[in-house]
Amino acid sequence: MVVRPAGEGDRATIAEISKHYDSNLIHLVYNTWQQQGSMYIAEVEGKVIGFCCLAFPAPTEAQILGIRLLPEYQTEPMGKDFIISLMQVAQEKGCNVVRMLTSSVNYETQAALQRNLNFERSGTWVIGYGEELNGPPCSGRVLEAAPPELLGDIWQFLQYSQTYRRSQGLIYTDLYAFRSFSKAYLSQQLAAGRVFPWQEDGAIAGVAIADFAKDAITLNYLDAKPHVVKDLLAGIICSSKGRHLTSAMPLDSYLEAKPFLEKIVAQHRPDHWLVMVKEVSPLASSRD
Repeated sequence: MVVRPAGEGDRATIAEISKHYDSNLIHLVYNTWQQQGSMYIAEVEGKVIGFCCLAFPAPTEAQILGIRLLPEYQTEPMGKDFIISLMQVAQEKGCNVVRMLTSSVNYETQAALQRNLNFERSGTWVIGYGEELNGPPCSGRVLEAAPPELLGDIWQFLQYSQTYRRSQGLIYTDLYAFRSFSKAYLSQQLAAGRVFPWQEDGAIAGVAIADFAKDAITLNYLDAKPHVVKDLLAGIICSSKGRHLTSAMPLDSYLEAKPFLEKIVAQHRPDHWLVMVKEVSPLASSRD
């Protein structure tokens, strides 16, 4: 099997493969993945048999998403070969971690990844993508972004958080990709004005990472004491004039936020994802 980046000439073949899954798939993924340079093709004896997204959300981290194969190649050995080839690409780019995203109920794939390639489970996330918010603009408390001076306090909160530990210290980035949520990355998010804390009695009781763009809100991470989750989420929404919400949360946080989300979102139909991870040995120097 040969794995390579997709080119414009592959569009027709990708569209044909997509028909065996969802006729709209080509429109949903091709332009986005192709523009990002993250769409990869699998070939056997010169024939294109499948495609997927291979993204690099952090310099030494790779993520595989959305593997699609022609029906006659949808076998466990072929899927294994595809993933091994993608991991080799990641290693050649200097990655030491490869993650895969599967539906939380896709037990067959999860078992195969564990059995054949020694992937490990690394936390469940719930993502509502681009959901429309109900009603008029929020009139509640508006949160302000945290100053860089709160880096130590927020990091300490995360280190003691069971949610952070259960999600293996990950954070959502964009388009269903996850990366390590390190102290250095937290510092970057603070500098960009994307960190929103909730404080009680002078101590951090919750933290959210969010980005506002035009009429859209992207919630990349939410971690708080149970009684704070709703207020923190509401404060994020009140801090923006956005009308569409992409919310990505570790399962623990989502279970607390779900009743509120079902009230404020027109049709709340999130996806439940399991992140699986494998450590690899990089075959090149670290990516820039």
